[in-house]
Amino acid sequence: MNRFYESLVLLTGLREVHHRNGQTRAPSDAEPSESPSRTFECFVNKLAQVCDSRRGGDTVTSLAILRHPDRLQYVFASNQRNAKDIEKTSEFVYSLLYYVGSRGPQPESPGGDDSSTMFRHLLRNILNFNSKRIRYYAKGLAGHLGNCIADCERDDSSDASLPTERESLVRAATVLLASPTYGRIVDRAKIGRIDQSLHWSELEHFIGRLASYIKAVQAIMGARKRFPELFEVDGFEVQFVASSTPLPNPMMAFQAGLPPIQRRSARPAHDIISRMTSDKDKIATYRHYAEELQRCGLDDRIAEQCGKPLFQPVVHSEILLLEWLLDEYAEETHSVPFYGDVKYIGCSKPTCRLCDCYFAAHNSGIRARPPHPNVYANWTIPAILDESDGEASREKTRMVDTVLGKIREDAFREMREKVSERKRFDSNTDSSLPTFQSHASVLANLDDLSSQISGLSIASRERYLHRVIKGKAPAGDDAWSVVAEEGGAENRSGREVNGDKGKGEDEDDDDGGGVIVFSGRKMRFISAGPRVY
Repeated sequence: MNRFYESLVLLTGLREVHHRNGQTRAPSDAEPSESPSRTFECFVNKLAQVCDSRRGGDTVTSLAILRHPDRLQYVFASNQRNAKDIEKTSEFVYSLLYYVGSRGPQPESPGGDDSSTMFRHLLRNILNFNSKRIRYYAKGLAGHLGNCIADCERDDSSDASLPTERESLVRAATVLLASPTYGRIVDRAKIGRIDQSLHWSELEHFIGRLASYIKAVQAIMGARKRFPELFEVDGFEVQFVASSTPLPNPMMAFQAGLPPIQRRSARPAHDIISRMTSDKDKIATYRHYAEELQRCGLDDRIAEQCGKPLFQPVVHSEILLLEWLLDEYAEETHSVPFYGDVKYIGCSKPTCRLCDCYFAAHNSGIRARPPHPNVYANWTIPAILDESDGEASREKTRMVDTVLGKIREDAFREMREKVSERKRFDSNTDSSLPTFQSHASVLANLDDLSSQISGLSIASRERYLHRVIKGKAPAGDDAWSVVAEEGGAENRSGREVNGDKGKGEDEDDDDGGGVIVFSGRKMRFISAGPRVY
């Protein structure tokens, strides 16, 4: 594992010291389609998203839905959640599913589904559970409105916690997201990424994140119409897989016999490259590239990462859930009983580069959410330090070697091009914002934004964010609204986050058999017992 992590640290260092101008978009979690499977996948991703309640990566959540003869099973996993947080999140998910399933046919609302009692109930409960995120997004939106529009008033006096203001805020962001004004913001954001003025791209991001909660409720209500059996209240259970135990800093652990100063200085790019290939000409070439990058502080970045106290790799939620499913079901049934035979693990964020490599190397046929190219040092696989012999150990070694090969390819390409892919928003951001405005004040600015921004020279043409979906949707079928292309901002990759994914939650200490943490009628919440990874 020594060479695995030093190659990974080199790659993350390269990503930090060089950035490519411009920014591509992370894939949407659903493209316009009438396909039931795509509609279902969108629902799975959105249900996982509303569980991802805190910034920082710990609550990044994955979900698989299983169909048993007597029940449905919603199985979740998060990067780093303790037992108390698992119980709270389980109760939240249960309350959403039960509420939707226990309501009969809903009367037509004059304003459509978005103005119905059910829609508003779901939205408010989701916003309450995600209140810390909403406050952060509101603060970010206020700060960047002030930077983007010089005469936007600031007001530090009001309370930002009222549910009605949270709902109004996300609805206002949704209206703006669908307007020509947002197209101008996107165009200006692209310019900002080139000239390093990031206020516009940050504004684009915050608008998209706030609007994503409307889309989450649309996805839930669309799934209710398309797949009503997902919400049958007479037999489903919600289960959380225990998070992994963070590894100790691998760069320190593998050099435990060295003094602390040497541990930090023993990993220059020059030496790491010599252990990444046996080709002497290749070593010489890439050492030259690395030397050129020293002016950008490459070795300093490597040393900084190696010495981070929070460099404690965890199993990301997608892999945690994948391996749990295979352990739990494959030996008995030879097949995981996915709902509708859709072999899919959804996630609250696009899959990272290393998880994508892991799924690609796996022979299970199970898919994860489409990836972004971000790479995080705090990444590992289950039982990575287990040195026991046997088929399982050989398979683990094969998986590690496959991912390591991809890491080395990426690192060589980064050096060869001398440009690293700019970190994209993966639906989080870590901006430093000067002021805080109340939701009401932000709403006032949003109302005024279109008229103010129309006078700015942002783009030579108007454009709408949403694609026009060709063809007419079947009567009574709103799947088109569920799988319509998400705004660009929602799936951006961020500077937040997943570099310290899962960095500090306590391990779930329930016993290995699983513990029922909530029960009611035939529905159960089950917390899976801990697994030492």
